[in-house]
Amino acid sequence: MKKIFKYAALLFIISAAVPGCADSNVPTEDDASAPITYQDFYDNLSPYGTWIDYPTYGHVWSPKLDAAFRPYATNGHWAYSNEGWIWASDYDWGWAPFHYGRWLYDDMYGWLWVPGYDWSPAWVTWGSADNFYCWAPLMPGINAAVQYGSWRPHSFYWNICGRDHIYDRNLSAAIQSNSNNAAIINHITVINNFNPTKTHNLYYSKGPQLNEVQKYIAHKIEPVSFKDVDKIELAKHEGNEMKVYRPSIVEPQANTQKPEPGEFRRPAITQVRPIRSEEERPSLPRNEQRNNIEQLPVHRSENVRFGVNRKNK
Repeated sequence: MKKIFKYAALLFIISAAVPGCADSNVPTEDDASAPITYQDFYDNLSPYGTWIDYPTYGHVWSPKLDAAFRPYATNGHWAYSNEGWIWASDYDWGWAPFHYGRWLYDDMYGWLWVPGYDWSPAWVTWGSADNFYCWAPLMPGINAAVQYGSWRPHSFYWNICGRDHIYDRNLSAAIQSNSNNAAIINHITVINNFNPTKTHNLYYSKGPQLNEVQKYIAHKIEPVSFKDVDKIELAKHEGNEMKVYRPSIVEPQANTQKPEPGEFRRPAITQVRPIRSEEERPSLPRNEQRNNIEQLPVHRSENVRFGVNRKNK
């Protein structure tokens, strides 16, 4: 066990230096999907949101959704698999932001997705308190196995629901109002149950054990089996089968053109307000955040056709 944590610690140091970065990914022959690059993230998610060239993290993505949106809480549900609890999103773009990378909340712009190279069922930290299960999206630079024991998400990041509702299909209706979470958050015990990722042996949280959760659920929890698919539109939860689109993500080589969104916005360093510590509190309503994004200067990539040319080869 000590060797595992020492190895995880080394990976954390490397990944923290360049967010989302790890050793170059070598696709395996049994992958159902051809490997992709960040260009595919940029191209596929552009119709659903805005790319922002964010200080420190590079290009991050803001979904065009209303104030009700929260990662791993809105328009989706939890399903159980032998790889842990997986977030089954009902958004057309859910294949990427809930299974690769991290989420960051900036009071100026709202929830922002920071792309990453490793797939997992969900990049969250899991916990429990009294009669509740709790989960929060991981911020950039947080490594599961290294920091879960000492790191705690900002209280605003936590999603909390009764243990008997964690398996609900209409999960958002069961999640506690954030304004009522303070007493619960102070009693959260982090669930230390980890699994390595397929590509780089990073670690993610599998969540609560099936036999424990089943005690609180009136009907039987049916574990899902994964079926890898090679097209985004085929990814969906049907019965006891979870069709997943999880291609390998290849990093750009030094001598190749770097992927870039065709259009993005760029704030100055003084125009960001990430919420990381408890002293930093969210305050702006969603309409102001969207207005802040729309007022940022627009940049268009000189390499806008890079992704298109690549796909047509």
